[in-house]
Amino acid sequence: MSDNFLRNTWYVFAWSDEIDGKPVGRKIIGDHIVCFRGRDGLVALADSCPHRFVPLSLGSVNDGLLECAYHGLRFGAEGRCVFNPLGDPPDRAVVKTYPVVERNGVIWVWTGDPALADPDSIADFSFLTAPGRATVTGYAHVSADYQLAIDNLSDLTHIQFIHRDFQASEAYPRLEHKTWQDGDDVYRSLTFPNGRPAAFLQGFLSPDHLIDFTVETRWTLPSNVKLTATVTEPGAPEQYLIGNDSAHLVTPEDDGSCHYFYAHSRDYGVGDPVADEKVREWQRIGFGEQDKPVLEAQQRRLGHRDIMQLRPVILPTDVGGVRARRILAQRIAHERRGEPAPQAMED
Repeated sequence: MSDNFLRNTWYVFAWSDEIDGKPVGRKIIGDHIVCFRGRDGLVALADSCPHRFVPLSLGSVNDGLLECAYHGLRFGAEGRCVFNPLGDPPDRAVVKTYPVVERNGVIWVWTGDPALADPDSIADFSFLTAPGRATVTGYAHVSADYQLAIDNLSDLTHIQFIHRDFQASEAYPRLEHKTWQDGDDVYRSLTFPNGRPAAFLQGFLSPDHLIDFTVETRWTLPSNVKLTATVTEPGAPEQYLIGNDSAHLVTPEDDGSCHYFYAHSRDYGVGDPVADEKVREWQRIGFGEQDKPVLEAQQRRLGHRDIMQLRPVILPTDVGGVRARRILAQRIAHERRGEPAPQAMED
């Protein structure tokens, strides 16, 4: 496994509604994992039958047990084969288990020492299922390193260019930005002051209504971002108009590829399927046709090299992403040495 990943942490495996009556398999930090709903709740196992090493995710859920598609061996929540259609279950037919938690519509797996798996350490994304909100989720597989995706989310000035048709603001030349830190959480804020609404807001606001538009991101270990967008009257942050929160949950698959789970949750247009469809279309274009191709082209140019080893030019707006990389690298280094996690870095 690459040294690029933190192992003692929670990673997003799937949205809750992805795991229904069938098992789902995904590769997480180089581990093949299968998840299914068993007799007593969610189960996550190594995705390989110990008999002929066929992926268990090709199988089915039978009586709350995961049945291998090849020869019908069935496995329970403890990873042990509990049913063999032609005799006693083999003693050696055991697969690795992973701690798994379902919270706020998200399924998380712990890839490290099970004794250290504390669900309370999962970052707060409760807005995803909060009442009075409309949430639209999506998923993209991205052939780029997960830290490139986090860089992209940590410096949202790119929306003026990559997403210009939806999000470009006439107030960009007056952009205000700041970075701060709370423990290991890194925050970034961008404010586009006193400008007309960008195109994606004009379905909800008059095109000529001058506004302050602020986007704030919170990065949490290992690779998850909450983004809050707020529209207020110019120079009056207390005069709230509309806003939304979004989740950008990036899970490394392997070196050079990642799973990108995204969700948009708003407090306006709730219950409006037309508004939902507008969001869904923006997600399809914004992530699928704009961010994803750029990240994948960037990865192809980098090849197997770490971007930071190439000493890239650093702009003032890169500070949030640089901090996140340093915190993550520090945690990974301590873990490799078998040391406890260090104290949170100071702001």
